[in-house]
Amino acid sequence: MKKRDILWCIVSLALSTAVAFVFSALGFSDANLIMIYILGVLMVALLTGGYVWGIISSILGVLTFNFFFAEPIFTFSVYNPDYLITFVVMFATSITCSVLTKRVKNYAAENARKSYRSELLLQASRSLQEASTSQEILQKTVKQLGKLLEKKIYCLMGKPENWKMPKELLKEDRATALWCYQHGEDAGFSTDVLRESPYMFLAVKGKQKTFAVIVVDTKKEAIGTFERGIVGTIIHECVFALEKEELLNKQREAEMRLEKEQLRANLLRSISHDLRSPLTSISGNAENLLANEEKLPAGRRREIYRDIYDDSKWLINLVENLLSITRIENGNMKLDMQGEIVEEVIEEALKHVNFRGKDQSVRIECDEILMAKMDLKLMLQVIINLVDNAVKYTEAGGKIHIEIKPQEIFTRLSIQDTGKGIATERQAQIFTRFYREPEVHEQEGIGIGLYLARQIMELQKGYIEVRSEVGRGAEFRLYFPNEG
Repeated sequence: MKKRDILWCIVSLALSTAVAFVFSALGFSDANLIMIYILGVLMVALLTGGYVWGIISSILGVLTFNFFFAEPIFTFSVYNPDYLITFVVMFATSITCSVLTKRVKNYAAENARKSYRSELLLQASRSLQEASTSQEILQKTVKQLGKLLEKKIYCLMGKPENWKMPKELLKEDRATALWCYQHGEDAGFSTDVLRESPYMFLAVKGKQKTFAVIVVDTKKEAIGTFERGIVGTIIHECVFALEKEELLNKQREAEMRLEKEQLRANLLRSISHDLRSPLTSISGNAENLLANEEKLPAGRRREIYRDIYDDSKWLINLVENLLSITRIENGNMKLDMQGEIVEEVIEEALKHVNFRGKDQSVRIECDEILMAKMDLKLMLQVIINLVDNAVKYTEAGGKIHIEIKPQEIFTRLSIQDTGKGIATERQAQIFTRFYREPEVHEQEGIGIGLYLARQIMELQKGYIEVRSEVGRGAEFRLYFPNEG
């Protein structure tokens, strides 16, 4: 930088002198020649890095004008006393112009720095706002700092026991980073703590904890005050984003806890209501048998036995559904995916359906033997729940049609009834937990059968859909992967 400034001074002085000789030969006055040297001083002030060079250029300009153009020429003597005033005015004017030019230049540079800082901080703020996780926030912070400092940046995220130390960092560097994390203060190069390190350790510290430690490989090169200011601001923005993300996570956790409590309350309320009816029936029928077994005719006893059996099966099915939902939502459900003959699975499921004496006709349509991958136990639950719903919401003498169709990727199992149907605006709700149609609250059930069916189908990489019109029945379609 110093060599370049010297060169500019020489070039400016030489150029000013050359132009002055031309103007002198053309008969221009000394005042015009002085303006040429002042212009040269301005050029030096613009192109060099400090006031000193402007002052040096002013002195050299006065001396050069005196040597070449003031009588007697080619000497530094002055015969005319008026020239002394001229030299003083020329020097003062040159110095003033140099100082003012340098101030304007510095002002422009400062504005450029501020503009750059604002742009960089705006980019950092936008980038951090777009981040959705703590890890992403820290990664984008590191990226912005790397762009600013043009140095290698490392980030030690979370607690020290979870740090993944870069190979470049030594054991003593880890110790410094640990100190930085524990105290929440910067350490390393250019700080008051462990300054012999070539790395600068910056604490990403919030109000209550330290989120991470950012490591800058300075290579023992000092970071300017301007850059340090931007670094501090970016880290502050990072901390703000991290605290905001942490607050949102706590809020989401609180909402989830509240939702679980509400679900638990709904479940307990539904179970307590719906268990009472079959248990009361079982208890009443058992009491009737104990008290009047010998008096009751054989046909009546068989009816009571059937009622007890049906109520028991309903309770068993309910418990199985609840256990399956618990396992799925806790992530403890283990699938046993095997190739099964679909028609045989349906026939087995129908054996466990209570048709409630409605004398409904059930027809299975399958033109060929089809196999599909499924967890047999879970698929039996799904089919039992769907057929049970069809029986429940279809009047006596109605029809239930079960159709199996092969498709390219999936096998489609359709269960269609001639019941009351489902309104279009309610079809998206029926697969949610504890949802029940408003018209059937008097019937037994807690509204988990369809929710469980959807969960099981998704777990097996399949899906379920409904097609229905009010008054024309409903059709549930199951799609599950083909065998092979």
